Parts: sequence; structure tokens; C-alpha cells
Amino acid sequence: MNTNTQRIIVIIGVCLGLMIPICSSWGQAQGPRALIAPIDTKPQGQTYGRWAVEWWQWALGVPLATSPLLDETGEFCSQRQVGKVWFLGGTLLPGPVVRNCEIPAQTSLFFPMINNFYGAFLNDDPATRTEEFVRSSSACTEPAEISVWIDDFRIPRSLHFFTGKLKRLTPLFNVQLPPDNIFGADPITVPELVLTPSAEQGYYLFVRPLRPGQHTIRWTATGCVPGLSQDVTYNLTIVNTP
Repeated sequence: MNTNTQRIIVIIGVCLGLMIPICSSWGQAQGPRALIAPIDTKPQGQTYGRWAVEWWQWALGVPLATSPLLDETGEFCSQRQVGKVWFLGGTLLPGPVVRNCEIPAQTSLFFPMINNFYGAFLNDDPATRTEEFVRSSSACTEPAEISVWIDDFRIPRSLHFFTGKLKRLTPLFNVQLPPDNIFGADPITVPELVLTPSAEQGYYLFVRPLRPGQHTIRWTATGCVPGLSQDVTYNLTIVNTP
């Protein structure tokens, strides 16, 4: 991640993976492939591109003190989660991270396996605030290597879930940073604490609800941009709610 007075480029690998275990405890009705929404569909009424936009707005909109991207234990995994789709984050911390997280039953999961972002400042040179420039700056430029497991089952074809290959590009979007943000930016450096226009590109997965009980999701990834790597484990407890 680099920030300066002219621009912010955020690279947050959020590998993630999921749902292709063939496990009798999941029942006959919930086949492994039925858990993963195809990349060209609209799970919960939105495209993968729209979910990617909302993920970035979530990830960068949480204050520094409770950022899920800096979470060492999973205590912040419920921050700003709403509705029937929860986001999981990767890590900006060095080395492997293990998080414990409780998630309501009947909740889908969306997360990037590895991804890239660019957000322009309101006072940037107009030439660096064009759609062409921000899309180019957010593009994955390195081949990705991704391994994802859930409950010891490795997920095949994780590279297939790439927003850069969507027929309709992920829309440009705005990000509103909180005063206490992960960049340490202030309104002088980043006018109004707004990054716009912003763009993304990366590998994501939308996973339909897991059965109540214990599940483990782990992913490792490199690529998309030089020097990026992730090793993240989520120990999930899916709980029924009243």
C-alpha cells in the first residue's frame, strides 16, 4: 500500500476461498458446487462487480482501531456487517493470521482471494482522475497463484473468479474514509477524505450460506501485483439466531 499527497493505491490481498468440500455432514441437498455462485451471475441480486465495490467500501470505511484488515484474532469480523451477506477480509499484517469469527446462519460470504485498488483524490491532476487512468492503476499486473481450502477440501479453479474478465466491468465508485482511517490520511492530504473515482480488480468468491456448526476457511495467495502475499485462516462458527 502506498499513499502520498497525490494519490492512494491500496493493494489488499484477500484471498479467500471456499466451498467445494464434499462432506456428508453437509447433507445431500447442498452439493459442493451449489455453494459457490458462478462469476457471471447475480447472487443476492448483485453482480460480482457490485459486491467487489461494496467490499472495498466496507474494508476502507472501518476505522483503524477496529479494522478487519488489521485484526489479529477475529474480534472485529462483525464490524459494519449488515444484511444476509457478510464480508471477510485479508490482512495487512506480516505473516500468517488466524481469526475466530461467529456468523449468523443463513448468511452468505463474499471475499476477495487477492485484489487491487486505486482511489484518486479530489485534488489530483485531472489526467489522473480519468476512467482510463484509475482502471489501469487498479489492474492486476502479475499472474496470481491462489490456494483455498474449506474444512480441508481444496477449492478448484479459484482463478476463474476474476472481475477483470467480466463482460461488464466493475463500476467506478467512491470510498468515504473515516477520520481514523487505515492510511492515517487527514482532510488536508485527502480532501473530504473521499477517494473518487475509484476502481478495483481481483479474484473474489461469493459463497452461499454454510450449515450451522464449525468450519475452517484458509487461503494463501501471491500475485495480482508485485510483492503481495496472504496466509489467512478463519475458524468460523455458524450459529442459529432467534
